[in-house]
Amino acid sequence: MTFQELKAAVMGLSVEDQKRLITEVIPTIWSKACLDDQCLLKVRELVDEDTVKKYRAQNMGGI
Repeated sequence: MTFQELKAAVMGLSVEDQKRLITEVIPTIWSKACLDDQCLLKVRELVDEDTVKKYRAQNMGGI
């Protein structure tokens, strides 16, 4: 299976199965797949973006 086929298959999963992929599969491969700073920075960016989004929603964007 190519990367593009795998990506299409994952994008075709239900939201619940995508969540399971993130919570069950990614932690299993994390220590082998994400060894460089670029990968870690991208993940941090995604997590920080979600954290900020939640904060802005709770505080109405600082209004």
